[in-house]
Amino acid sequence: MVEPVTVGIAAAALLATKFGEEFAQRAGEGAWNAVQRLRSVIAAKFHGDNDTERAVAALEQTPTEQTRALVAARITAAAQQDPVFGNEIRRLVEVARQDEAVSGFVAKAFDHAKQVNFGGDNAGQINL
Repeated sequence: MVEPVTVGIAAAALLATKFGEEFAQRAGEGAWNAVQRLRSVIAAKFHGDNDTERAVAALEQTPTEQTRALVAARITAAAQQDPVFGNEIRRLVEVARQDEAVSGFVAKAFDHAKQVNFGGDNAGQINL
């Protein structure tokens, strides 16, 4: 089971645009559908929360450390406060991470880890 802190970090990683573009090219249909559903569930949960809606939009357009951390924190807090939301986010993250295309993006964000490793052409440290 994905830990509450980790589910927010992993979900935020799955929302990032560069991940979405490359993921769409490489992922299987099940994982792609899980990420699309994750976006929908998060959008519905934070509908009307202007700060979080702006942060999610920014994360999807031009991810930064600040937006990743903010979105991860908001998802984590909501998952802890709303068990139904938390369980759905965990389930979708688990479905997505079963695809090999995801393992390069969200690796080791589980089992009490507090980091997400990103694949691709990243240089230097990425803090969440």
